[in-house]
Amino acid sequence: MTTPMTTGVWISAASATVLRWGEAGVTLREHIDSLVPGKHRSTGRPPTEDHPAGEGHRDERMRVFFAQVQAAVSMDDDLLLVGDGEVVEHFAHQVQVHDQGRSSSRRVEVEKSGPMTEPQLLARMRKFAGHPAARTLPS
Repeated sequence: MTTPMTTGVWISAASATVLRWGEAGVTLREHIDSLVPGKHRSTGRPPTEDHPAGEGHRDERMRVFFAQVQAAVSMDDDLLLVGDGEVVEHFAHQVQVHDQGRSSSRRVEVEKSGPMTEPQLLARMRKFAGHPAARTLPS
């Protein structure tokens, strides 16, 4: 089953871009910056009681970031999730668990991709929705 509106999300640990598209065009554009610190390998001392590891803080910030992104996504739209790394998979899992709890019938598709522009995301969304942009060839 498809819905009249499609939402596309490009997500990474640093930010998310949310677009909502339908027959009338783009009706929502939202960019959400994350407060999730980047993962890096330290050559300093290992975590101790006086110097704990920061992964717990990173996980909590990721949960807050996912909640912000999910709040920007309409629960009734078909959903295309695009992103790099494991972040898109973790977010997709959270969406699927939420949808199972409310017996949703929307389509959710996940694609891995590096960074993309808003027009690139929109082109993928239109293809996903079954309405690819008409192409004109130069004469």
